[in-house]
Amino acid sequence: MQPKKRFPNWLKIVLATFAVLFVLGAIFGEAPEPTPTTTAAPASSTPPPTSTTAPPTPTPAAVTYTVGSVTDGATVVVNGSDGTSRTVHVLGVLAPLATTGCYAAESLGWATATLSGKTVTLGVETAQGIALTLADGQDYATLAIQQGYLKYATTAGSAALAATESAAKAAVSGLWGPPCHGTIDAPAPAPAPAPVPVAKPTPAPKPAPATKAAPPPPPVETTEKAPAAYYANCSAAKAAGAAPLYRGDPGYRSALDRDGDGVACER
Repeated sequence: MQPKKRFPNWLKIVLATFAVLFVLGAIFGEAPEPTPTTTAAPASSTPPPTSTTAPPTPTPAAVTYTVGSVTDGATVVVNGSDGTSRTVHVLGVLAPLATTGCYAAESLGWATATLSGKTVTLGVETAQGIALTLADGQDYATLAIQQGYLKYATTAGSAALAATESAAKAAVSGLWGPPCHGTIDAPAPAPAPAPVPVAKPTPAPKPAPATKAAPPPPPVETTEKAPAAYYANCSAAKAAGAAPLYRGDPGYRSALDRDGDGVACER
């Protein structure tokens, strides 16, 4: 018969301890669950990223415009510094009809000289057009109306442009003078034929004032009748008692009448 195995003392103590714990657990309820422990993350040598403000977006450069071509006094083509090109109608003005309107050639020539190749500033675009400002700050519409190359567009409703046109009209500037007299939507009227000068009749010279005619000289006898008596001289006539002798008397002759008054030997 084999001898019975005996438990070691340490095992008995362990089993007894568990038995006591079991009984206490049954009496006082379930033992609280052990609190999980957190493991610290290993320290990193790289510092955490810091928040930074995004750099501001750069402002785009302003676009500058240069006039490339002129269609008429109120319509131009501008080229932008950004490579764009656009057709612009100038706000507040009306141009003569191209080729057919009175003063069209003068208006186009002036606008080309004033704008072509020049830098301009564009205003806000509206349904009626865009304001155009020259490099020196002068408003193009005001300058064109002032000098009589364009008319004021009433749809713009600008009191300043209306006043400028009234001044140009009063001064008979540009298209307000002949032959257009403010008409820009029709050809210039044909000039009236020059009157043919009528030669004035040359007045007859005035007659010279009449002068009193000198009395005619006494007639000169060219022939004398042979006298019935003959006296050699006045002494002989006086001696004969015939003196004085009158023309026609016997013995009278011109040789004895020295002063030719028709009386001989009167002294």
